[in-house]
Amino acid sequence: MSRLQFRASVEDPRPVAAWVMVSVAIGTLSITGQLALWAVAASATAVLFSLLHRETPRPWQKSTWFLNPAVMSIALVSMTLAWRGEPVTIALAHFAVLTQSLQLLDARARKSEFLLVALALFQVVLAANLTDSVFFPPMLIAFLAATTWTLLVHTLRSEAIEAGDTTHPDPAITRGLTRTTVLASGISILLALVIFTMLPRFRSSIVQGGGPDRRAVAGFTDEVKLGTIGKIRMDSSVVLRIETLEGKAPPPSQGYWRGLAFDHFDGERWSVTPQMRSAPGGSPTFGIDLGRAHANQPLEQRIVREPVTGGVLFGSGEARAVRGAIRRVEIDVNGSLYSPVDQAKRVRYTIRTDAHQPSDDALRRDATSAPHLRPEAYLALPAMGEAITDLASSIIRDMGSDADRVRAIETHLRSKGQYTDSPRAMDPALGDSPVEGFLLGELSGHCEYFASGMVVLLRSIGIPARLVNGFAGGQRNELGDFIEVTRADAHTWVEVHYADAGWVRYDPTPPGLRTREELPPNLVSRFAELASTVELWWYQRVVDFDTSDQVAVIRSTWLAWRALRETTSEAASVEVKRDESGALEIDASVEAIVFVGLVIALFVLIANARRPKRKRVDVPRVYGRALALLARRGLARGRATTARDFAREVTGRLPSENARAFEAITDAYLAQRFGQRPAPPLGDEWKAMRRGLPRRFAKALDQSAP
Repeated sequence: MSRLQFRASVEDPRPVAAWVMVSVAIGTLSITGQLALWAVAASATAVLFSLLHRETPRPWQKSTWFLNPAVMSIALVSMTLAWRGEPVTIALAHFAVLTQSLQLLDARARKSEFLLVALALFQVVLAANLTDSVFFPPMLIAFLAATTWTLLVHTLRSEAIEAGDTTHPDPAITRGLTRTTVLASGISILLALVIFTMLPRFRSSIVQGGGPDRRAVAGFTDEVKLGTIGKIRMDSSVVLRIETLEGKAPPPSQGYWRGLAFDHFDGERWSVTPQMRSAPGGSPTFGIDLGRAHANQPLEQRIVREPVTGGVLFGSGEARAVRGAIRRVEIDVNGSLYSPVDQAKRVRYTIRTDAHQPSDDALRRDATSAPHLRPEAYLALPAMGEAITDLASSIIRDMGSDADRVRAIETHLRSKGQYTDSPRAMDPALGDSPVEGFLLGELSGHCEYFASGMVVLLRSIGIPARLVNGFAGGQRNELGDFIEVTRADAHTWVEVHYADAGWVRYDPTPPGLRTREELPPNLVSRFAELASTVELWWYQRVVDFDTSDQVAVIRSTWLAWRALRETTSEAASVEVKRDESGALEIDASVEAIVFVGLVIALFVLIANARRPKRKRVDVPRVYGRALALLARRGLARGRATTARDFAREVTGRLPSENARAFEAITDAYLAQRFGQRPAPPLGDEWKAMRRGLPRRFAKALDQSAP
């Protein structure tokens, strides 16, 4: 019978560490949010039941009539999920979780824990490709520890069973073994961190699979039906985290994060016409210059954007340049930026924009003018009644400049209107479009209605304008020093084109309920800020740590080292001179004294560490010298004779003092080698061992005696 056959014929419960390993593996997949609730509940139930009955399994846990149909059912469920359109990775995740739970329920004899460990490792690899949660690293460390301990205990148990000892292997798990295992695991984790930092980054979608992310923000596509943004505002999830790298950013309450600009309106739907995009030259990794005019007030910000339908890239104004960990950048006819291949994932990019907002005085000296490219697109209107033009004319009456006319329409809507996220439904029987009903009725609606109404009024009097959507407002995270923008901050506003100033932003929405209310900080909000800060750090420093980040880290480390050397050389200055009496005078800075003190302290520590320590008694070596001494005397130990038997043999052939000394040396040798007990000093025993023997036998060992 082979070793594997012998081990397979012995039934023995799994170590408790196996349940810890499986629980952590299931937990890593659960935090991805891709597992169905019923699958998580079924797995947790199976894990808990098998752990409670670990020593006394039920008969059906060893029956193939239960286990085989269960495996077939799990495979059928996984194939059903894939057939219904779920990504392959999601179907595999369900299969792995349910199969591993069934493995714990299986109480039959087994050859090894390979299948259990392999399934757990597969789950962790899947989770690494499905989530960038900050909770994944501690769970990964716990998984490594539990897996190592599971394999260790299983190996010891298998060896004990093979040797005929079916008792629990706890006596073999000593403190030294535990300490070595923990140390080896820690070194492996540190080595993995070093390798992760130094190796180049590669991006692959082989494991991630297809299918849009369920968390993607809808409403940011090149065609939007009036009222869509009201649905987005019902969600308070964070969608943008913004750090300012260069320039002066406006306070969060005054911030606008531009997304898409729309030029065509059919009365109910805004769209970008024509729906064509181009890819500007360059690589996003090293930066793309969009070739626009130089910014008056350049603002550079680093933005982490959550999944967004359409892959829109947001910025605080018109984009001048963009770079980051995005695979492809596209730009449409209105200058809006997209990364369509990254729409279902979190991305990080740095965008340079023009934060300049001209004053009313400067705009009064300017005049509105349609852009040279497609001027008719920003003046076209669907068929509407003359009442709209009459309303616009009455609002701008007695206004002397285009800037004053635009501001008058904006002020009219802001002062007369009422904000609501649930505008009333328009009656098609009345023949009015939603915007007509809004402008000629109660002026009650959300931002899309106000912005659409302003564009319609402006175009009706010949002023070029377009509608823009994105986010406005946000709150500052004081701990992380960045701005958090949520989906509830979704907003729509207006841009008007001037001959010199270009596109200028206007916001006709009443500010009452448009932005979130600033709440005083409390314990809950501080904890939320801390969690968001850690999540952002984890994503930027670990998940999205790419080649450009590696170069930046190496460069900043080198510059910091050079600056430290220069500072040290300047600060650690010592000037030796003579005073008026001719005596030597040392003028040393405090930094120099501290530096010299640290050098002296380090030298003392090194010298103390290299000081020879008291020689440790090497019992086996002393015992070997004693055997050599007796062999010269004619008392050689045979190969089949044990140490204890040889000590008894020489007792009757040596003087009593020599015999007692050799017996003490033998006892110390056996205690240290097999009992792991500390060795006593053997100097006196060695002297007694040599005393009284012929000098010719002892002289050769004088120099090697302890």
